[in-house]
Amino acid sequence: MKKIKLIIFSVLAILFCCSSVNAASFSMSSKVSSVKPNGTFTVSVGGDCIGRVNLSISNGTLSTSSIWVEQGYVNVTVTAGGSGKVVVTATPVTGFSDSDANIYNPGARSVSVNIASNNTTTPTKPTTPDTSNKKSSDNNLSSLSVDVGELSPAFDKSKTEYNLNLPASTNKIVIKGTLSDSKAKVNGLGEVTLKVGENVINITVTAENGSKKVYVIKAYVDETPQVYLNYKNEKIGVIRNNSDMPTLEDFSNSEYKIDDNTINLFTKDNLNLIYGINEKNERGFYLFNKDSKRIEYKISLLKINDKVYLISDVDNSNDNLTIDKITINEQEVACSKFKNGNDNYCILKVLKEDGSLKNYLYEKTEGTIQLYNDFKTCPEIKKEDKNIVVYVLSGIVFLTTSIIVFLLYKIKKGVLNEKTN
Repeated sequence: MKKIKLIIFSVLAILFCCSSVNAASFSMSSKVSSVKPNGTFTVSVGGDCIGRVNLSISNGTLSTSSIWVEQGYVNVTVTAGGSGKVVVTATPVTGFSDSDANIYNPGARSVSVNIASNNTTTPTKPTTPDTSNKKSSDNNLSSLSVDVGELSPAFDKSKTEYNLNLPASTNKIVIKGTLSDSKAKVNGLGEVTLKVGENVINITVTAENGSKKVYVIKAYVDETPQVYLNYKNEKIGVIRNNSDMPTLEDFSNSEYKIDDNTINLFTKDNLNLIYGINEKNERGFYLFNKDSKRIEYKISLLKINDKVYLISDVDNSNDNLTIDKITINEQEVACSKFKNGNDNYCILKVLKEDGSLKNYLYEKTEGTIQLYNDFKTCPEIKKEDKNIVVYVLSGIVFLTTSIIVFLLYKIKKGVLNEKTN
């Protein structure tokens, strides 16, 4: 009976020990307290933790400068110097965690070993980490604020990400903060220039022992246009954030002042374009006249055979043409169709570098484009035009025939005169 009780007690004890939760730990130790000059020894680094550990040494060399610890200990070989004391330091890097994947910042650990004057190495009990010169691992801010707007959520030193919504007129902010430990250092505070849209600002705090923490502020500047221009009974807002704008080859970007506001202007030779948005939230380019400060017409970028054409939406309608919209290479453009029903061709109004507009003939079947000189093809000639052509041709034939008859008559008369004589 006593044996049975003993067995039951032992099993319960084992189950209790196995089910207990170990607290996170991180340590470093050496099996020797002294080593001969230029001798080697081993240090153990690890504990109940997971992550990358950087190693550094004074008065010696290491077999590796970085190790991965995963709920255990890793041995590293150390070669001592010629005299004095060897100091090895282990510093966990960002992302270090306990066995449950919780962030764990234990700070650095160090161990020192004396270099003996004789040639013997005396094994001793494992040394305890040298904490007499332990550096602070505090990499927190005790406060963080901005001069415009308000951080969301409210500042907490344990929270590293914040949002900041700012009005459209904001182009810079001043970030202020204080360190939790005066021995730490911080980068990223002070005046920061902003662009329209999202700005990601990093504030990095470095503890005395070198460990770092990064606070991130995502500052969003309202993209609502500040300048609106009239075009075809619509208000066109000049877009301020051009991050999603199609590429304009060979155009230079500059700023242009309208009243008290600044807009982006894209210039090439005599062309000045703006990137705008209409009341239907459709974005596109518009030709801008700097003298009148007005939009002249909308421009579409059309790429055909590796060449980009600037297509205007000018109404090219006349007796032979009617304005329409077609899709070419997934781009919708204004193209004037022939009223005679030949749907395989249409006329594009192309904006040239000198600011002029030229007619280009687009052929749908082959997808080709060429300069159109406004000559009339046979299907386009009207009935009255055909009559004029017939009259002209008849006149030319009559005149030619008369000249030939006259010449033949003169030649014949000359021959007769010669025979008479």
